[in-house]
Amino acid sequence: YLAGTINMERTLGASNLTELYTYIDAAYATNPDMRSQTGGVMSMGWGVLHAKSGKQKLNTKSSTEAEVVGVSDYLPYNIQMVMFLAEQGYILMRNILYQDNQSAIKMERNGRNSCTGNSRHIHIRYFFVKDRVDK
Repeated sequence: YLAGTINMERTLGASNLTELYTYIDAAYATNPDMRSQTGGVMSMGWGVLHAKSGKQKLNTKSSTEAEVVGVSDYLPYNIQMVMFLAEQGYILMRNILYQDNQSAIKMERNGRNSCTGNSRHIHIRYFFVKDRVDK
């Protein structure tokens, strides 16, 4: 697709320079080795500032875990973008992360308190997301 559209016009804009929107999703066990796939994009309105898709580095035991790992993998790009924008003089008033798995959202907000017997095995490394939410 990219090779066939390389000469097409790209439109990039912002509806508001104080808002950053990040969308992250994971597809559970979609690769031949049963690893999940994570994708994320950031935008300030029109077009995409940053996009990344990649295979997760570990096998996950559920779609919820795949989502938590996906957010954990992509969130550093969001943090870097916030710091870059701040250095350029753009202080964000809203930094919104969107994802579609309610169980993962609860775990990211509440940490271990939202873990049930099926998710207690998730490594503490992936709960740095909760630390970022708290800030």
